[in-house]
Amino acid sequence: MVGERCDPDTMKWSHKHLPHVLLNDTWWQTETGWPICSNLINIDEFGPLYPTLPGSVTKPIPGYDVKIFNEENEEVKNGELGKVVIKLPMPPSFMLTLWGNDEAFIAKYLEETPGYYTTGDAGV
Repeated sequence: MVGERCDPDTMKWSHKHLPHVLLNDTWWQTETGWPICSNLINIDEFGPLYPTLPGSVTKPIPGYDVKIFNEENEEVKNGELGKVVIKLPMPPSFMLTLWGNDEAFIAKYLEETPGYYTTGDAGV
């Protein structure tokens, strides 16, 4: 499952109707060019690294320093909802600008949380 996180009902349906298929939910954005979070299935011989919860993509991929901030750009306590941000610098696959509009790129993704990429998504 790639792109936006898979909703719990679809994940449960997939497990029921595809019982022999190992499903891995990932979250990424076109802007990042690579998954931000995933369970890294088959990274070792024991299968997924973390227990899965339908609707959750578990942990950040190595190379991403993902944080959850409140509206004052302070990191929230574990388990609290907030905006998802990623500490700069970003990996090489990350976009460098918006075509012909560097100012909009900075305003949309970088100004709100200095030193971080603002994903525009919420998370826990």
